[in-house]
Amino acid sequence: METMLKNTEKQFIDNLTGLRDLKGLFHDFGKRDLDGLHFIYVDIDDFNKMNIIFGVDTVDDMLKGVADTLRNYCGKSDVYRVGNDQFLLVTDRSVFCEHSELQRILKQPFKHHHIQYVINASVCVADYDDFKGDNLKQIVNLLRITVDLSKNLGRNTLIYAHQKHKKRYEVIQEIENNIYYAMRKKQFYPKYRPFVDTFTNEIIGFEAVSRWDLNGRTLKPYEFLEIAQWTGIIYELEMWVFEQAMEFYRQLSDDKTIKLSKRFKAGVNLSEYTLITVEIDTIIQILTKFDISAKDVIIEIKESYIRDKHVYQKVHNLYELGFVIILDDYSNASSSLTYLADLKVDVLKLSEKLLLEVNNSEEYTNMKSVYEFFVDISKKFQLSVVSTGIRNKKDLKLVKELGVNMATGDYFSRAIVKEEFLEYMQNNKKRKLRL
Repeated sequence: METMLKNTEKQFIDNLTGLRDLKGLFHDFGKRDLDGLHFIYVDIDDFNKMNIIFGVDTVDDMLKGVADTLRNYCGKSDVYRVGNDQFLLVTDRSVFCEHSELQRILKQPFKHHHIQYVINASVCVADYDDFKGDNLKQIVNLLRITVDLSKNLGRNTLIYAHQKHKKRYEVIQEIENNIYYAMRKKQFYPKYRPFVDTFTNEIIGFEAVSRWDLNGRTLKPYEFLEIAQWTGIIYELEMWVFEQAMEFYRQLSDDKTIKLSKRFKAGVNLSEYTLITVEIDTIIQILTKFDISAKDVIIEIKESYIRDKHVYQKVHNLYELGFVIILDDYSNASSSLTYLADLKVDVLKLSEKLLLEVNNSEEYTNMKSVYEFFVDISKKFQLSVVSTGIRNKKDLKLVKELGVNMATGDYFSRAIVKEEFLEYMQNNKKRKLRL
């Protein structure tokens, strides 16, 4: 009987660190009353990158060191390794733990073969009393998702989970549970945002963006595209939007009630996953189906995607075929001039946040100079510029002063369905800029 108990306990032990594992966590706490418990979730930043750069042996030693640190931290804590690079401490609320001190301790260099390495970790803290009624699985998932989302804003963060994070987690759960069904039942639909010539008010193209009506509310891409990418459904969704956009472009071209600008182009956004997955022949087949030339199609990408060599080559090939390539959401937070010098792109689309910073900053003149810098750099690289987020006459006046002749924003039109866009096109010749 004693041997059986020992064997049972062994199945809950992580072989590398000697800590109890995720199964052990649920064995220990899955059926217990969680009242009064305090959870500290630790996620090692850039773990996969560390594996590649330093090697498995070094990273394994680092994980053992982290495990020892957590064992010795905060006294009476139960410590679990709940993922490759994730740990969970469970304590009684009466045990005081200084969470910022934990981050400081984790950042102390550790040695491997006489070489020092520094660890960065994101930490999320939750008191069960703030989430009464939730079970252990819900608490662990809340901690995990809260940390994952926080990493979009940076590394080495300390987050205290609260109801706002729980609501976000519940939305993510709802999206995950419904996204496959929504794709099968075609609950997604495109909207179109016009590109406008800032000097003539001529409509010179559109950007197709997806929308999803879920349980009575309309979701925008930032709310579901990341989850679509996690699930792999993003390829199917984006290629469907691409085909819808090409079909609408053909409809506009054939409509005798409007006269399209010779500069008019149809724009779509493609994610890193889609760019890796899609065959160029598939894109060409869609263009052939609607008798559209590559030169009339804009493909928008983000700078971060092109760090992947396969994406880089795919974008290069699309450029050589005549597609117009836009580097989207360009800003002082993410920009690298190296890519501008080397990558085949036609247009720099400045982030709407840049314009907001100009308007909201007490140092208006300085922030205007930052915006002007990006416009000037684009011109030096012989790139066209699109200003986004034009909300009012002041924004329009600013970008015109800087010589930007293409823009999008609610001042011209929000993203609208194709029937509204067609009406917008028909009425545009009667509309004058409100300056």
